[in-house]
Amino acid sequence: MLYENFINCENFLKLYKPSFLSAIIYVCYLTLTACSFIAYANDNQKQLTLATTQWCPYTCVSQGDKGNLIGKYLSDILAKHNIHLSVQSYPWARAVRLAENKTVDGLLTATHAEAPNLSFTEHPIANFQVCFYSHQASHWRYQSPLRLDNLTLGVIKGYGYQKEIDDYVSFNQSSEKIISLSGDQGLLRLIAMLKKQRVDVIVADKLVLNWQAKSNRLDLTGIRNVGCTAAQPFYLALNSDLPELHTFLNILNNEFVLPENQKKLEKLIEQYSF
Repeated sequence: MLYENFINCENFLKLYKPSFLSAIIYVCYLTLTACSFIAYANDNQKQLTLATTQWCPYTCVSQGDKGNLIGKYLSDILAKHNIHLSVQSYPWARAVRLAENKTVDGLLTATHAEAPNLSFTEHPIANFQVCFYSHQASHWRYQSPLRLDNLTLGVIKGYGYQKEIDDYVSFNQSSEKIISLSGDQGLLRLIAMLKKQRVDVIVADKLVLNWQAKSNRLDLTGIRNVGCTAAQPFYLALNSDLPELHTFLNILNNEFVLPENQKKLEKLIEQYSF
């Protein structure tokens, strides 16, 4: 097809002077070649669709690059390999189900505890740090092993925080000690409940809580940080039946350990450390 178009272009331009003809034919050929190459590249671009939740500023799709630093980071990495990343946002429990039943290719971020049936990258994308927050009137402080006695703990349903916390939540799930909320506004609702002392302690990623406070102009007067766990890694997780599973995992694992990518991610995170 490209050759036929070139011949038609050449026949048409025979009406012009030879010197001018050569230049025009050359331009015509370059244009057709470029268009053909672009079409070929687009046809061969791979697609990766991942689910996530509103975990600002890590994966806040509704905020664009402003609040979706992991999405931006991974999009740039995958684009180098002609892979287009599409990110879809859902309540977290639903996002995990969609990844497990193959409606999407995987999860943008996850811990092994959250989605044990998926295939994880060997190397983590980054780390998160979970902290406990209480009303200033409380004298409770976090110490390991976690003990809350008769205090209530507010969490987001389906989230994987840290093994010690996850085990505590699982063991006490059916009791009144755990207040579990779902939905994209879950953390904002927990903060509101804490300010009104309707829950004794809440647990959240430090960067996430800082983002929520800054973005929503929350008055955190009366709320204090009462201790943090050690920083924990999070990963990208893919459905184990994905046809090109190993290709994607190899690409990501190789990219995650590159010093230039690690520095780039550090700079992105610094923008959101309020």
